[in-house]
Amino acid sequence: MTTGIVHLARGPRFDKVWTPAFIDALQAIGPLTLHEHGNELSDEAAAELIRSHRVAIAGWDARLLPVDLANDPGALRYVCSYSGTIRHCVPRELIEAGIPVTNWGDLPAPGIAESAMTLLLTCVHDMARIRRAQEAGEWGYDVTRAGTLHGLAVGVYGLGAIGRHFVEMLRPFGARIRAFDPYVATLPDNVERADSLDDLCEWAEALVIHAGLTAETQGSVGAAQLARLPDAGIVVNTARGAIIDQAALFAEVARGRLRAGLDVLDPDHLDATEPLRQSENAYFTFHALTDEGGDAWPPRQGLTRLQQRCVDQIAAFAAGGTPDFLFDVDRFDRST
Repeated sequence: MTTGIVHLARGPRFDKVWTPAFIDALQAIGPLTLHEHGNELSDEAAAELIRSHRVAIAGWDARLLPVDLANDPGALRYVCSYSGTIRHCVPRELIEAGIPVTNWGDLPAPGIAESAMTLLLTCVHDMARIRRAQEAGEWGYDVTRAGTLHGLAVGVYGLGAIGRHFVEMLRPFGARIRAFDPYVATLPDNVERADSLDDLCEWAEALVIHAGLTAETQGSVGAAQLARLPDAGIVVNTARGAIIDQAALFAEVARGRLRAGLDVLDPDHLDATEPLRQSENAYFTFHALTDEGGDAWPPRQGLTRLQQRCVDQIAAFAAGGTPDFLFDVDRFDRST
């Protein structure tokens, strides 16, 4: 059977994803229908369009798939998302109905782990003070808070694919590592288990967050947990901003007791007048430092890793195989 492929963008499709090379690679697998401004279609019309294809491609720009597909999928046999987040484009009912749905899986893990390392090193070496001294024409800076990863007590909150990549990146630096993740049965070698998040924060000199955002983790790093970190302690977050009580963290950073490297906030925007923008204790990277599977620099010909993962998944399905990174209800509920 021919593998018809469809993508319904809610508005204009994302040109940075839907490049000629990506389109050609998909058309080599089967006929491709790209429908823009899908939000202008009724749910019934959108469902009818999707039912005539075996594969639907979801992603950041995708229209929410109609819930009715759960009861009547037509020819639809697989939903492949080229992004990590799927809640905005795939209803839970499709997972419950057993329609195979995948996302990019562990694709961004190395890049996000590298971003966490970047922020941790930036804080440990007090790079803001170095930059200020450079801009002021000085030679030298106050090194009283400058440290090293060697021997540093690094607490890792969350040991999924990203957390484990981070641990492996951190290991050669000689840091001491302890982790808290109640859903992980086996820890990497030489990583101690923390009995609780409080225990982790009491022990850590730097807290690095890699947990997913769920009802359980939302606001879990609050004032009480932050208070357990030592003076000049470090908080790094490349996961989701809402895991932290942001007001409590900002208060600690504003008075200079803690330092923070934050790629994510809640919401993911910082007002231009926010005083912490000028602080030597805070680094904000606009949810742009973390690698979302793209390859912006250096520019290269062909498919990006994100596009290649999507093509490989659909090709595996078309050949009769089972794509990797399938969702079940538990994974759907714990993914953000």
